[in-house]
Amino acid sequence: MITTKYVRDHIQEIRASLEKRRSNYPIDDLLKLDEQWRASKTELQEMQTKRNKISMEVAKLKKEGKEANEQIKQVADMKDRMQELEKDIDGMQKKIENLLLNMPNVLHESVPYGASDENNVEIRRWGDATKRIDKGHEEILGGMGLIDIERAAKISGARFYFLKGDIALLEHALISFGLDELAKKGYTPIAPPLMMKREYYKSVTALGDFEEQLYKVTDPADVNDIGDYEKMEEDLYMISTAEHPMAAMHSGEVFSAKELPLRYVGISPAFRREAGSHGKDTKGIFRVHQFYKLEQFIFSKPEESWKYYDELLANSEDLVQKLGIPYHVIDICTGDIGVVAAKKNDIEAYMPGQGKYREIVSCSNCTDWQSLRLDIKYDESGERRYVHTLNSTALAISRIIVAITENYYNGDGTITVPKALVPYMHKDVIGKKG
Repeated sequence: MITTKYVRDHIQEIRASLEKRRSNYPIDDLLKLDEQWRASKTELQEMQTKRNKISMEVAKLKKEGKEANEQIKQVADMKDRMQELEKDIDGMQKKIENLLLNMPNVLHESVPYGASDENNVEIRRWGDATKRIDKGHEEILGGMGLIDIERAAKISGARFYFLKGDIALLEHALISFGLDELAKKGYTPIAPPLMMKREYYKSVTALGDFEEQLYKVTDPADVNDIGDYEKMEEDLYMISTAEHPMAAMHSGEVFSAKELPLRYVGISPAFRREAGSHGKDTKGIFRVHQFYKLEQFIFSKPEESWKYYDELLANSEDLVQKLGIPYHVIDICTGDIGVVAAKKNDIEAYMPGQGKYREIVSCSNCTDWQSLRLDIKYDESGERRYVHTLNSTALAISRIIVAITENYYNGDGTITVPKALVPYMHKDVIGKKG
């Protein structure tokens, strides 16, 4: 688990990283609180030792038939102070644990400096990003009768959708394509639980910043009045990505060195409240509350994690290239990277209907941020160390559908099926001319 000892042992690099992030994380408050906690803990232990010694004296005096009133009074006088110390220690411990859980990861030295997403750096491009169309995906697919936003809004609210006909088949084709491609590269498919306990969710991401994005599942208020009903053990959270249950899957475990790297590809719906997105991307299926996503995940040795980071990003680029979607890769700057990652790259697909690039992939090396909180280690020659965890979107299905629709729209009421998907779709064109 992450501890204040870990912080003290790495304080210089933590301070340097916080400064680079321009973070207001209260590192000095944490250190001061830890100092107070250790002092109180020492005082309590000393008092417990003294009390035990006096108690032994009392027992001896009573056995000898002697008075022990003075010693008994000493023990009674110590009781209030010890209870006060125990309360203070418990309160400080909870504050320390909360601060540790939300401490930002130490940044990799290559992360570019910047205040916001406007300072992210493009590092390469692929494909022809010159095509422009006068329709967005929502108008194209809506006109073809392949999505239905209005009826979805009627029964579920904003940012939900029905996929119909060939676009529903395209969704499944993309899932099968992505799984097949990554299985060839040694990734084990994982279908995870779609809900997680808070205990684990707070260890895979900075829940203080992220909780408002999650859907929470609770028992009904009148649960005690319901007859044959299996009560929940605790509230659960709908997962926002398969990354999170895959990260927590091996919590508290110790791998053997020969088991690493461990490569997974998760397939699941992702559920997001999209808090803070009011007014953004309100049309179509680009920013929605529910979508399928394939997610790559690797557990690795620390000294190998950057090699596997490059592998994850290359896998994601390979999938997008095989789909023939123009894109660029950007390096996420210090002001936009978030708490968990030590480094992050995004892939943004070119959208001809919008005339700009939009995010479809996020690739992160979380180093030991998650493993420290989930207590995941590996054993090599009797020495136990924390693993590194890495993740990258393989395919965010709804956004890939948007990119395919706008890049492959022919202007005559048809959409060409990318060659890589023809074996899965059993056709090369969606729609009919005219």
